[in-house]
Amino acid sequence: MARPRRSWRFAAALAAMAVCAGDAAAQTVPSGEPGWRFSVTPYGWLPTVDGSFRYGRAGGASGARTDLSVDPAKLLEALNFAAMIAAEARYGRFSISTDFLYLDLGNSASGVRSVDFAQVGRNPVSSTLNAGTESSLRGSIWTLAGGYTLANGAWGHVDAQAGFRWFSLSTSTDVRLSADVVGPRQGQVFARSGRLSRSADLFDGIVGLRGRFEIGGGFYLPYAFDVGAGSSRLTWQASGGIGYQSGWAGVNLGYRHLSYEQGSDKLVQDLSFSGPFIALNIPF
Repeated sequence: MARPRRSWRFAAALAAMAVCAGDAAAQTVPSGEPGWRFSVTPYGWLPTVDGSFRYGRAGGASGARTDLSVDPAKLLEALNFAAMIAAEARYGRFSISTDFLYLDLGNSASGVRSVDFAQVGRNPVSSTLNAGTESSLRGSIWTLAGGYTLANGAWGHVDAQAGFRWFSLSTSTDVRLSADVVGPRQGQVFARSGRLSRSADLFDGIVGLRGRFEIGGGFYLPYAFDVGAGSSRLTWQASGGIGYQSGWAGVNLGYRHLSYEQGSDKLVQDLSFSGPFIALNIPF
């Protein structure tokens, strides 16, 4: 029975997955023609996920940091469900784009990196002490941005954008260590086993550029970059690739990176998604 389950996850990942804002969304070349133009863009993204999370008080400690790293092959194994849709509306030089993504990543190999003991400081935890620690991640990301075409021509176009990115995230870690982590003060003990969990809502304003360069014959090079802050100390993403548009549909292939940093005592110390994507562009 393992093969049908694996095949379903693989199809779900390629048909509707990933994580983040809609830079793979349609980027039709602006024109002088009046009226609204729209596009819908489903796409699949197969990223490597790397993150470090900080949990609150547990087992006599004031906090604990855990690491999570999942490559694309393991991502398919751990994926429970993912869905995504992006869209764009354009009127002359003005545009508005939106993207919504949901990702449910089941238990994946993880590790406790350090334990913070109250009034003492951080106590590193050796990787050899981890004996099967696993983490899971579930979240939704919604991006909404308005844009204005700064320049356009037969060569392509450049849009400036401003908006927000909202990330609702829940993560948990099942701690499995070969021994308790004992602090320097009496009674300070981080238990060798237990469950840590925490949720957060990250709301960040973003600004950036996106567009494409025409290379002829229906082929073009799409690109996008944005940077922002708010709930995050820093968030940024960049993508690029090659696309082909013919009539009612087109396809983009490319690579995309998304990064979050909160730091301090926040949940997301750092979190990144990096990998290839494929997008189907349907204008109307």
